[in-house]
Amino acid sequence: MTEDPELVQRVSRAADRLCHLMWLFTRSEPEVRSLAETSQSLGFPHYLTSRLGVIEPDLWADEVYVAPRSLIDHLLPRCIALDPPAYVEKALTAAGNALRRLAPNAPLGAISTLADRIEPEGALPRGWARWPRLGDAPRDAIRDAMLVREDRALGHYRAAASLGLTTLELMALTAVWRGQSVAFLSKGFKWEESEVQAAVEELQKREILDSMGLPTDQGRRLREVVEQLTDEWAGRYLDSVAAGSRFGLGSELAELAEGLAT
Repeated sequence: MTEDPELVQRVSRAADRLCHLMWLFTRSEPEVRSLAETSQSLGFPHYLTSRLGVIEPDLWADEVYVAPRSLIDHLLPRCIALDPPAYVEKALTAAGNALRRLAPNAPLGAISTLADRIEPEGALPRGWARWPRLGDAPRDAIRDAMLVREDRALGHYRAAASLGLTTLELMALTAVWRGQSVAFLSKGFKWEESEVQAAVEELQKREILDSMGLPTDQGRRLREVVEQLTDEWAGRYLDSVAAGSRFGLGSELAELAEGLAT
């Protein structure tokens, strides 16, 4: 684990902001939106196919941590029709072009250096690690950010499981920990309301949430431990990378994240 927790956060912010250029969730860059509109893939089909096209479709339901299997089963035929490997390349190219427009002078070497040091576990990190770079720096930076982000996501859900939390229980706890309503899990991620309610009731039974559905002291500590374990996982290779960085890994990643903040 790195001794610099701020560096872990810089890595996370930089990777997230690069990935979201491609996903159309928090951003809607015209290059990517045009791809999705032309392909009639707006929404979850675009998100799923552009992200999961690096692995076999029969693994998708196990690798989408935030969505129920029923949603994957419903959308899978439509996603397969998009030709997932080809769609990944189109999405990387579109997001790379958006990055080239938004931040033509962005320091992209740091994210690639990080990606090279990851020894991937899990289907999605391994899939992105195998995906080739093509020598186009912005496009390749999106590819590298996907590897960095999926590696962190694997550590996040492994940490939760080690503490006895299912994926949906973690999502419910995270929502209220952030001051949000668990209702968005049904509206945004298509979990059944009964499934969400069952997760909340289990958290209340374990005194992680109180009778009002808010985190108890125990619940807040548990969620903070999940974050701590996630950071330890994500930071396991950072010190050696930072030590060999010519220009200062933290500064480059901070500059990259800040350049994509709007």
